[in-house]
Amino acid sequence: MARTARHKSTEAAFYHLTNRVAGDPDWFPFKNDQARRKLQNMMLFYVNAYRCRLAAFQIMGNHFHFVVHFEKPRALSRDELMDSSHKLYGRQAEKKTADWTVPQWEAFNQRLFDVSKLMQNVGGQYALWFNRNFERRGHLWSDRFKNSELLGSEAVQDAILYVELNAVRAGLVKRPEQWKSGSARWRLTGEDQDLIPLEELFPSDPGTDVYSSYRARLYYRGAVPTRENQAAIPRWILHQEQQRGFTRAGAFRRRLRFLTDGLAVGPAEKVAQLLATYRQQGRYRRRRHPIPQLGGVLFSLREQRSHAFVT
Repeated sequence: MARTARHKSTEAAFYHLTNRVAGDPDWFPFKNDQARRKLQNMMLFYVNAYRCRLAAFQIMGNHFHFVVHFEKPRALSRDELMDSSHKLYGRQAEKKTADWTVPQWEAFNQRLFDVSKLMQNVGGQYALWFNRNFERRGHLWSDRFKNSELLGSEAVQDAILYVELNAVRAGLVKRPEQWKSGSARWRLTGEDQDLIPLEELFPSDPGTDVYSSYRARLYYRGAVPTRENQAAIPRWILHQEQQRGFTRAGAFRRRLRFLTDGLAVGPAEKVAQLLATYRQQGRYRRRRHPIPQLGGVLFSLREQRSHAFVT
């Protein structure tokens, strides 16, 4: 069967990225503190070098989730290219790039905007480190990573909340900020300097505390009870959630495959535009309409477990 083509935007884009380790489903290598921290730090290292930023993440026992934002591809200045080369290659940057031709610099420029290249670096380098340090051989990852494009601010917010509720959904913690390898924890402890600020991700009315409103939505989606000394979820947030279609708390307490397998997720009109483009290119076989998810709160480009693309 033909391999599913990788979906990548030619514009600025948010992606939900995820992958799982190979082998026994009961093997949880990231429970090891060193292994978990290394994956976290390696992702931050490459995000810093590429033209992207990290919005949210969660590293579980045998898989990870990252939400990243890539800039729109453009021709970088010489200083920008050198800055990225120094971040990637360190002291070897001058020597490594000294004899690069114009086409090689152009290829390097394109690489810095490519989500596939980012994840090849992260996945490949991490697998080498893990096998070397834990004395194993063979493939570490069960398959190639998944990247769903998040079309629009609501899809981005939904993906962030879904990712940060992963450990709650698995029954490992009661509150998302209790999971130490996740962005919810970083936001609570003030260690979120490497993340896109909440003000950009969850814009709110002037005078509104953005962290409080974000956390209220997080608790509502996960049916997480507030502590006794915390205020109840504000009525205006409940109203906004219900207006969108989240009529009951806990919508994200179950696994939603479309957020990882949907290829692109967002409002119907944006998904329809992307679908029309792919049909014109002859790359999409069957689907004619966006697929409603959560009763039409969101739509996805692809049905789950399908192979609708041709390579």
